[in-house]
Amino acid sequence: MDAQLDYRADQTDLHNLLCGLSQELRQPLAALRAGFGQLLNDAPKPIPPEHQGHVATITGLCDELLGLTRGYLDYAEAARSSNPSRPQALTLGAIIADLDRRFGPKARERGLAFETLADPSDVEVVADAERCMRIFHNLIDNAIAYTPSGGRVRVETRLDGDSWLLIVEDDGPGIPAESHARIFEPFHRLNRHEHSSIPGEGLGLSICRELTAQLRGRISLRSEVDRGACFTVALPREPDAAV
Repeated sequence: MDAQLDYRADQTDLHNLLCGLSQELRQPLAALRAGFGQLLNDAPKPIPPEHQGHVATITGLCDELLGLTRGYLDYAEAARSSNPSRPQALTLGAIIADLDRRFGPKARERGLAFETLADPSDVEVVADAERCMRIFHNLIDNAIAYTPSGGRVRVETRLDGDSWLLIVEDDGPGIPAESHARIFEPFHRLNRHEHSSIPGEGLGLSICRELTAQLRGRISLRSEVDRGACFTVALPREPDAAV
């Protein structure tokens, strides 16, 4: 038990340190980004063509570093569980309707079929809506981002005994079996060329895992290469229970 407590203390210290560093880096990075953006767009004299590419490259690197600091701050906040839980009554139908409203247009703009189902729709569960929606949004964002045009994304809620499930399924490129155990680790991204242009810091699924654990639930993955991916989040119907 002492070793477990020491490990958690070490993890907390590490999160606090990296969170502090990320916050310190954000301001100078944002200032640099603004300065290079001004050079490109509002400089008194146009930048010579032979230098424009260099400035654009540096601007892009600033954007990547800003995204990384924002991503780690989000992950550190989720891992530290600093916000109090605010459970409230929700119906499965209301959850699905909200997700359809938020993500349906985005999926269809990308040429995807977006399907939603709540079964049954009128069943009420008690959950922390903010944490739940952060989990669901990350999973659906990933499904939309990684599924090529012409594909399908399906989101479903349903009951499973004393638990309720949210299932996000796509028919995209899938995830290799050797990555299943690591996919929820911070900063882990699939090392496949077709994913190289998709933005992100590899923290979305880590945040999902942390928040799901705080809700006393579990998250699982079923996937094969070239046969899509299916993420399932199982949460207790009552906040004091566990899955």
